[in-house]
Amino acid sequence: MGRAGILRRRAGSVAFRENEAMLNLFLAFLKVGAASYGGGWTIVGIIRTEILSLGWLTPDDFARLVAVAQVTPGPVALNAATMVGFRLFGLAGAAIATLAVVAVPVTLALTVGALMSRMAKRGRQVTEALKTGTIGLIAMTVWAFAPAATSSWLNAVTAIVAFSVSAFTRINPLWVILGSGIIGAARRAIFG
Repeated sequence: MGRAGILRRRAGSVAFRENEAMLNLFLAFLKVGAASYGGGWTIVGIIRTEILSLGWLTPDDFARLVAVAQVTPGPVALNAATMVGFRLFGLAGAAIATLAVVAVPVTLALTVGALMSRMAKRGRQVTEALKTGTIGLIAMTVWAFAPAATSSWLNAVTAIVAFSVSAFTRINPLWVILGSGIIGAARRAIFG
């Protein structure tokens, strides 16, 4: 086999590995979407587990990505999936991750909507069951981010105060996030 044949074979092998990696990205976010009824923060913990287990991002990179996803307009989980896909494979990766993460929930929502219209009496029971599952997924996300939130006494106090303000007042969560960000930036500027 000549040099040109070897180069074509290597190029084909690289393209295969990239296609395989994109398929893995699709399957990872399809799995995330399948386990994510409730959206929002319920899915972030699942995304974190999946992405870190594949070694695609470090925990710090993922935390920064989620912070950016949160301030970007739209659902945080969808933004996080899109950003992970973009970071790994550019525009094609963003499209693949976005489509994969919404495929199962959209299909389920359409199916459940059709079924609930037939079973109006049991709709409340289904909703209550879904709420219970959502609480568990949110708890998983809190557990996953707890080490970063409690890495210093100031982070721990900020996290507790932010949770308390969000849970027990009617203050817009955007102000809580903004205040927490200012405290974090000030801490980093002062203490490094």
